[in-house]
Amino acid sequence: VLMNGVKRGLFSNEAGSGSAPCAAAAAESDQPVKLGLTQALGVFIDTIVICSCTAMIMLLTPESLTEGAVGLGQFGVIFIAATLWLFSFSTFLGILYYARSNISYLFGDGMLPQNLYKVLALVMMFIGGLAAYTVVWDLGDVGVGLMTVFNIIMLYPMSGIAMKALKSYETEKKNRKKG
Repeated sequence: VLMNGVKRGLFSNEAGSGSAPCAAAAAESDQPVKLGLTQALGVFIDTIVICSCTAMIMLLTPESLTEGAVGLGQFGVIFIAATLWLFSFSTFLGILYYARSNISYLFGDGMLPQNLYKVLALVMMFIGGLAAYTVVWDLGDVGVGLMTVFNIIMLYPMSGIAMKALKSYETEKKNRKKG
């Protein structure tokens, strides 16, 4: 139960996995600390507000309202399928952008690394389309787990830089309020 909770929690808000900084890095700001604080607020909103609201709705809905409910019938099946496809497609595009940015950072914008990445992405998409959903979820869990482990290993040596930037930002903000 704990393992499933951690896995689904990481899929919920990705805190600590290292994917959110890719989105933050694409934004423009005069202070990197502002982006970090915005990302922290996003984790709070997603985990505490949205997930708690979802849980409360599920827990507080009387059984009499849902007993024997048919749902939306055939329209519901089509709606859910279309929604899942759109969600999957947009998630895949986001992951492709993150990965392309990382490949570019690590190996440059040359044709060889970018084309190798594109071929690998197409192969993975093809395999994901053919594989059983349990295999896809397991591969996703392994990928997020590895990404999180590597991210956490790098957070420690980089924490000094982040704390220095946060203290500088807080000092600058206090000075602006005084002056």
